[in-house]
Amino acid sequence: MKKVISITVVLGVLSLFGIACAPLDDISSGKAFLEAFPSQDTLIITTTDPSFQTSGLKTLRQPLVGERADLHDLSFYVAWQVNDQAYHVFSVIWFITRFQPSQAVLEDGVIGQGDDQIIYDARAVWGPFRDDEGKNLEFILHVFRCIDPDDGRRTFVWYAAGRPLGGGEDAWVIFLTGGAKPLATANGTVNRMGIVEVDMEAVRSLDPTEDDVGNATYAFVENIDSYAVAAVGEGVWSDNTHTAVSDVTYFYGRSSEGYTVLEFDTNVDVANVAGEALESLHVTTGWLDSGDGRSDAQAIGGDLPPGGASLTECWGVNLKQTYFNFVTDGNQIEDGSIEACFSADPIAVPEVDYAEIRDLFLLDF
Repeated sequence: MKKVISITVVLGVLSLFGIACAPLDDISSGKAFLEAFPSQDTLIITTTDPSFQTSGLKTLRQPLVGERADLHDLSFYVAWQVNDQAYHVFSVIWFITRFQPSQAVLEDGVIGQGDDQIIYDARAVWGPFRDDEGKNLEFILHVFRCIDPDDGRRTFVWYAAGRPLGGGEDAWVIFLTGGAKPLATANGTVNRMGIVEVDMEAVRSLDPTEDDVGNATYAFVENIDSYAVAAVGEGVWSDNTHTAVSDVTYFYGRSSEGYTVLEFDTNVDVANVAGEALESLHVTTGWLDSGDGRSDAQAIGGDLPPGGASLTECWGVNLKQTYFNFVTDGNQIEDGSIEACFSADPIAVPEVDYAEIRDLFLLDF
């Protein structure tokens, strides 16, 4: 997934919003609506080394213990790609909501149609504001504070829209939607869940210079001491040449045990087998703040035998490999000791029910 929203949306806000001098209540200041949005800490994957950003790996070799770990570089490159999308999308929302809304009121109303209707008791509007690149566009952000009819809990839904500068009310095109719901469970393990969805076709309709396609969705669950995110791309470009599209899914988060987790699928040539065909890899990687990490991968297809292969790689704070294990067709290549890994067991991925969260906030604005 790639950048889909120009950062000029943020720049346009600077000249149009001021910070109020007098104390304001939570409604008029906009504070009552901030629970609608995910925090950057939740949606950005924290990494410890910037050197992976140069390029992705085309061949997965077998580095010796003491050499730089391949699966670290591959995982962190994928993390960078996910972050690139998230930074551009969520920095826009984050920056806009640092300022006082242009309108924020207590008001009873209904959003959605049929079975998807949600009653709201307050709403806020930021904008409209224009871009700073001379594209003759203006943008607006609407947030609604709602009540879930099933359990009576507070829920938020929101959308951002754009239109040609000076266009009528029917000219608004919604390109970004989302929602969030604070939760209170019996054991207090789940604090909040939410979603953000980008309609790249809508972005292209507003700005033909943008070249991305499909939809990108981030569903998140925030717990007391951990979080989990499912980043799903539907019909997005599958390569840098923009000649084919595919669906992609990334799961990532911060575990309650104190390490960051990333799970993804990719295609790489595994150099441990004869031939140069690409194998399909399912990779789960975890790493500590110190930099110690572990990756477990399952590979199929390409030049591998029907049973595929499994691969484990561990590294230390200097990103040098401390353990390597490759198993395929009854053969094994092992270097180092599993005891050198920060975790002797495969990394567990925090759970997030993407479909359930998406259904909860899927509204027809």
